[in-house]
Amino acid sequence: MMANFDRDGFAQVYTDGACASNGREDARAGYGVYWGDNHPLNASEPVSGRATNNCGEIQAATRAITDAQRNGVEKITINTDSRFLIDSATKWMPGWKQNGWTTASGAPVKNQSDFRALDRAQNQGNVQVQWRHVRAHQGEYGNEMADRFAKEGASKYNRYN
Repeated sequence: MMANFDRDGFAQVYTDGACASNGREDARAGYGVYWGDNHPLNASEPVSGRATNNCGEIQAATRAITDAQRNGVEKITINTDSRFLIDSATKWMPGWKQNGWTTASGAPVKNQSDFRALDRAQNQGNVQVQWRHVRAHQGEYGNEMADRFAKEGASKYNRYN
């Protein structure tokens, strides 16, 4: 299994979520994970649960980490254009967990089941995860491929899944 690795041994994985008609009843969401051209771990899937772009972003990262664990990849960099995802994973989740998965204002965390799955993936495995923000639609090839996969995944979405 060949992926692109940086000089510190981190596999470079690109993740993205996409949602057509985000926030509407007819929304269709998916996620994409890009490890490299024709890589067996590339993924293009509909989201499970709520059809939102944020659910796609979270599920894509969870899939990347889980697939890394299952395939003996010990270090990955998740390259994403979602600052929301990065901030959630690195800044907010520890506080949410400590507060019983509620926000600082006491409201339940949205997408809680997805965030719990991401938290388990990050903390119960043996994969070291780095997060890197990339600018959307600026020609970074891996991000463009993850975006394409996410849109393909959204096209497979069935709201009754």
